[in-house]
Amino acid sequence: MDRFLFFPGLPLLLLISWLFPCAEGKAKELVVIDQDGAGPGGSDMQSLLLALHSPEVELLGITVVSGDCWREEGIAHTLRLLEIAGRREVPVVGGAVYPLLRTRKETEIWEELFGKLFYKGAWNKAYLGKELHPPLSFPEDPFRPPAPVEGEPALRPSPRFAADFLIETARNHPGEVTLLALGPLTDIALACRLDPEFSQRIKKLVLMGASIDPRTSDPEWSTNPRFEFNFFWDPEGAHIVLTSPWKRLEAYPVDAGIQAVMRRELLSAVSEGNSAVGRYLNQYAWIGLPMWDEVAVAGWLDPSLILQKETLFLDVDVSHGPGYGNTLTWKPGSEPGLGQQRVEVIRQIDPKRFYRFFRERISQTPSERRTAE
Repeated sequence: MDRFLFFPGLPLLLLISWLFPCAEGKAKELVVIDQDGAGPGGSDMQSLLLALHSPEVELLGITVVSGDCWREEGIAHTLRLLEIAGRREVPVVGGAVYPLLRTRKETEIWEELFGKLFYKGAWNKAYLGKELHPPLSFPEDPFRPPAPVEGEPALRPSPRFAADFLIETARNHPGEVTLLALGPLTDIALACRLDPEFSQRIKKLVLMGASIDPRTSDPEWSTNPRFEFNFFWDPEGAHIVLTSPWKRLEAYPVDAGIQAVMRRELLSAVSEGNSAVGRYLNQYAWIGLPMWDEVAVAGWLDPSLILQKETLFLDVDVSHGPGYGNTLTWKPGSEPGLGQQRVEVIRQIDPKRFYRFFRERISQTPSERRTAE
């Protein structure tokens, strides 16, 4: 203790800092996002921006799976977004190109038997019934994506594979990582099967998925309310994830996601000024479409945005019949007990508070974010 003779208060300060390491500020949430990366703009990219603009989040990486678009296209949009947002340090890791079992041909046969699907993601021939700028294209070759209209990224993705990255990250930070699953669940299903302890190492799985009883006249759900694209794209992958033993599982179904829509007033508010992100959104945001993924990220960041939730057991219909890929639900006590997990299902959010939250986060300048940190 001789070295402290001239600083009698120093040992006490050291003791306080050792006992209360977060006394000067709350520790950041360690996060990995698994996303299908359609863009530019739109719910996939805007949810990434929301996480990137949140000072309480330490984004360890983004894994990209096929779904709304093919993996290679999603990787390009994600890398370019990171460049525009000034976050080149975040690794981007490619994941599964195809679902575990479902194929384009099988889906076409299914449509002949049970009726045409409104939306099929990367398998669509065209995007039906929506006006987008720029319009989405759906190339049949997954490995020849169209040139990104927002510009080719100079950044390159990690050479690793998404499932390996997820497993290693969970092992390096056991019980500390929140996994935001905002696309089809193929990558996460592979991680669960490759490492049976993976799900137990994750602090919380937050997924944008499922559909229960959305109040909408949109033809995508009006006659098939249990349809939800992320589950539909890879039903077997979703089934594996929903029957794996997570510590905590929170789901934002279509019911919640359609309650917030990108409006011109919101776009004007978040794209004011001359920031690179503002210019990006002003040019590429998808006006009039629900903010599914942004709602999931915002609700996890600020639970006060949630007005109604309930505990349910979830699974996916994998029978390859007319309900293939649809959401299955049970009240506690009526579940079949085949591995289904308790899920906190968010049924209703506060749209006004959500819009304010989104606007405040996205409108922050880099200097304001550093100050908040």
